[in-house]
Amino acid sequence: MLRVRSDRAAGDGSNDALHPKPTWQRGLRIIAAIVVIQAVFWGLFYAPIGPRNSPRNIDRIAFSSAELAELKAPTEAAADAATYSKINLPYTDCCDPAYLSLRMTFNLTDVPPEGLGLVAYQQVDNFIYRLNGSVIHKKGRMEFARQTFDGQRPYLLHVPAGLLKAGENQINIITVRHGFPYTDLVEPMMGEYQQVREATAMRFWQVIDYRMLGGALTFLLGLFALITVFRSQDKLFASWLLVLCWSWTAYCAYGLVLDIPLSGLGRMVAFFALTSLVSVSLICFLDSWTRRPLIKLQFALIACWLVFTAATVYALHKVPMPMGFDLMDKAWSWFALAAGCIAVARLVWHFATTAEDRYIEAGLLAICAVCLALDAVGAKFGLLAGGYFVDSAAILILAFVIAFLQRNFHLFQSALTLNNMLETNLKRREAELAQAYIRERELIDQQARNEERRRLMRDMHDGVGGQLVGLLLEVRRGAIDKDRMAEGLQTAMDEIRLMIDSVDATASTLTTMLDVFESRVRPRVEGAGLMFDWNVELASEVDLAPPVVLQIFRIMQEGVTNAIKHSGADTIAVQVRTDANGDLTVRIADNGKGLPANLTSSAPQGGHGLGNMRTRATTIGGTIDWTNATQGTAIVLSIPLTVSESVAA
Repeated sequence: MLRVRSDRAAGDGSNDALHPKPTWQRGLRIIAAIVVIQAVFWGLFYAPIGPRNSPRNIDRIAFSSAELAELKAPTEAAADAATYSKINLPYTDCCDPAYLSLRMTFNLTDVPPEGLGLVAYQQVDNFIYRLNGSVIHKKGRMEFARQTFDGQRPYLLHVPAGLLKAGENQINIITVRHGFPYTDLVEPMMGEYQQVREATAMRFWQVIDYRMLGGALTFLLGLFALITVFRSQDKLFASWLLVLCWSWTAYCAYGLVLDIPLSGLGRMVAFFALTSLVSVSLICFLDSWTRRPLIKLQFALIACWLVFTAATVYALHKVPMPMGFDLMDKAWSWFALAAGCIAVARLVWHFATTAEDRYIEAGLLAICAVCLALDAVGAKFGLLAGGYFVDSAAILILAFVIAFLQRNFHLFQSALTLNNMLETNLKRREAELAQAYIRERELIDQQARNEERRRLMRDMHDGVGGQLVGLLLEVRRGAIDKDRMAEGLQTAMDEIRLMIDSVDATASTLTTMLDVFESRVRPRVEGAGLMFDWNVELASEVDLAPPVVLQIFRIMQEGVTNAIKHSGADTIAVQVRTDANGDLTVRIADNGKGLPANLTSSAPQGGHGLGNMRTRATTIGGTIDWTNATQGTAIVLSIPLTVSESVAA
């Protein structure tokens, strides 16, 4: 982080020297490298060219009927005694935890000598498969809240010929679902055993064996990254490599470790958290790889992931099902789509603005970004099969690390050499930062002094100056009594105190200024014979610059003064609060005679006071409205704090 900030702060062209602009020759080379590596990946690894077995080539055995029953217990006896109703497959059951029994029939003219192959899979927590009353598959536990999740992976079952018979046969599937709201039942894939085994061998290897090997591989690469964190010059890059490797290892374990101490809801939280973490860690990893990481982007992604995970926990545990799951499923699809777009955009921006010579690594990261984008499109719009990045992450990470090491990255330098190099770089960067800080500090101080002079002169002229001139004219005309003179002088003194308070750094917070305002306005209101209702509800300390606070208080002061002079009310209520968005709202209301018809919130032409209030509100990025309530007038000042802070800055 220090390296990146100093590069940007130097301002002397050193950053351009470290990261030269791309030329058209380099651009062609990087495009060629990406195209070649993409072709090799998609043509050889992910979708090998040439003949291969496909499930479409299986002579599938059709099922003639399907019936469903809800069970009180996940037992064979309960399934045999249940009352069934006909259904059409695929079928979805929602939303309470349920034990179900699906019964299907199929007919065989002849019993195949090798028996049948059956791909056992249903979208449930766990299941039991029976054929003609005999159990052919049973794993783990089926009881509510204790169930294992063996039903979350497919199995290739060999149905022996001895259990089959010519004519009608019956398959019975007993399922359990607890936590996840939907039970999705589909027709199993079944055919001659050898056909089914050959057609599904590659897919089973990808889902089980490859994922197991990939998880072990990324775990080992994570250990390598952990060492790199302590020995590398670029700890940010190594840290995200570690997170990426181990988040993918955890996702592999999610699909393979099916007896875990988590409920169905806990497992859903783990799914959303892990899949989104893989996306976030990949974006941060490739961002760090560019050597010009956008630290704010990385922090924003981490914050989004934390908020998304917290929202998942809340929605799944507090929002009724299936609404809670549907809500997070939709949010997850948008999260995935945004992550895919950010990954592609970050790489495109890097290649467009930097002359990159790490061609192999660039091509591999481009594949990662494309896979993530394809998965995002599939998750959001259902256009693609999905799983591109998950299926290829292990081989891509391994290839990247190999290419990374081939660049002779100085991983195992001696501690003395590394420390000397870091110390030299650090001293140089500290000197550059110190000079840049001094220049920036001087500029900021000068701007602040100039702005403070202009503000004080403007406030003296518009506020105290105007009041004193008015009093002077009245004295010269002899049209003022002692009470009016005392009131005018008191108002001028209040103005001066307010300006002093706005300059005083020890009393510049909103909370302190509110206390000052109440202590000075309450006696004035009550001295005029009115009741004063004061209510402050701030969620936390609101950090505003003193000039912004001053404008807020001038608006409040003008509003209270107008109510005292013109409303004819007997009560003035002031409320200051922060709303659900964290914005500041100030409301000044009275129960008097209300505004005249020509004084509206859109066109306050009845004097300078209302116009000044609107001008002050606009200056700090806020809005102000005047409304006639049932009795009296209400002034509402709304200030988006982020906007007002940026305006003040």
